Amino acid sequence: MHDLVLRISEPDKCYVFARNAERQGHPELARQAYRRAVDLRAEGHDTASDIEFAAVRAIYAYEEALSYSKGKRTRATGTWQMANRYGPVEAVQKRLGSRTSDDLQAVLQELGMEDYSFTAVRQAYPEVFEQAAA
Repeated sequence: MHDLVLRISEPDKCYVFARNAERQGHPELARQAYRRAVDLRAEGHDTASDIEFAAVRAIYAYEEALSYSKGKRTRATGTWQMANRYGPVEAVQKRLGSRTSDDLQAVLQELGMEDYSFTAVRQAYPEVFEQAAA
C-alpha cells in the first residue's frame, strides 16, 4: 500500500482521498484508499477473535461495494441487524446463503477487496462454517 494511503487515520479522509485520486487519474490509489477505509472501520469495531474481525471486515467491505455500485454511501442495515442479533460470524453465514452477496463479488474484485468477501471468510475458516451448517 502506498505511503500516502497508509498515513490516513480516519475512514472519512480515505473517501476524500479516493475521490481526489480518481479525479486526478490515479485509480489504483483510490482502490487502496477504499481498502484502507474498510480496514480502519473494522479495526474500530470491538471483536473478540480473528474470525469475528474477518467477518466484520467482510461486512464493511460489503457496504463499500454497495456504496461503490450505487454511487452513494449505503449501509448494510439488514446485515448489521443480523450481526447485532446473532453475531458477525452468523451474519456472514446467513449472507452466504443469500444471492445478494454474489452480485457484488465483481464490484469487490474491482475495488481490490475480493479477499474481504464473505466467501473468502468462509474459505479462511472452513471448520467454523462447517460446524454452523451442521
